[in-house]
Amino acid sequence: MRVARTTRAVIAVTAAAALALTGCSRAGEDAGASTGKASGKKDATIIMSTLNNPFFVSVKNGAQAQATKLGIKLNVQNANNSDAAALNQATTAISKQTGILIIDPVSTQSATSSVTQANGANIPVMAFDRKPSGGKLATFVGYDAVQAGRNAAKSLAEAVGEKGKVVEIQGLLGTNVAQDRSKGFNEEIAKHKGITVVAKQAADFDRAKALNVMTNVLQANPGINGVYAANDEMAMGVLSALKAGNLSKKVKLVGNDGISDALAAVAAGDMYSTNAESPFALGQKVMTLAADVLAGKKVAADETLQGRLVTKGDAKEYADYLVGLGDAADVPPSLK
Repeated sequence: MRVARTTRAVIAVTAAAALALTGCSRAGEDAGASTGKASGKKDATIIMSTLNNPFFVSVKNGAQAQATKLGIKLNVQNANNSDAAALNQATTAISKQTGILIIDPVSTQSATSSVTQANGANIPVMAFDRKPSGGKLATFVGYDAVQAGRNAAKSLAEAVGEKGKVVEIQGLLGTNVAQDRSKGFNEEIAKHKGITVVAKQAADFDRAKALNVMTNVLQANPGINGVYAANDEMAMGVLSALKAGNLSKKVKLVGNDGISDALAAVAAGDMYSTNAESPFALGQKVMTLAADVLAGKKVAADETLQGRLVTKGDAKEYADYLVGLGDAADVPPSLK
């Protein structure tokens, strides 16, 4: 599958800056956040929203690898997509005076309680991937979700030849990530006048839900040309629905995250592209920042990572990049 000249140019630029970090501040915030005096502690607690999703398993792996390298004792907790469990785990970590509390919110609103509780106990707290809606963070790190949506829209428009009917499968809409990816996608796809978005349905970043949602969407909307799934777990569910309807070669599919299954699908031509955001690299960055906070260093209020659009033509190159990070586990056998 060939990539149009303009898209190749975009990919080349993106590749040069793939996963480059730039500190950015949000409106009304200082450019950096002072973490105060060094605590002298070398331990951290990280509360994962879930470990049933390959993306977050890879984040954990990257964090653990970097924590070992930096000499930090890391306690990993799995909230299993439960707000109540996440709050209980945070309360326990705070009561044990963890050196730093690191959270990936199940939902952006609910995480505020954990943050403010840590603030009251003078324990530094940072977040990644999903940003709490309240409380004071030492820092936040995550991928540019709006740009991810824009990248996907551009790629899908190219895939369908700038015309036709497309579908958006949205993530967990209680999170800023799902909202921002949808915002970026819709802002960009609206610029492509020959394309109509005929359906928007949430599948909560879940593969099984996406299979069911897409099956229903296909029944209600025959003749679609393309699908954007806001993460690759959902893209895999969408792909299963397309294959069941013998549509996988006709309907173009674009995802987000770059998990192993999606990279294999892109390389095989079953998916057109994925906006790859290495979760392993995210985990590494999380622990690098945590070490700085523990050392009392000044860190940026926000650290924004940029993803990279991966198509069939450069899937092997991206796989080699992951191996270079130490993340061979996320490379599918077909690309090793």
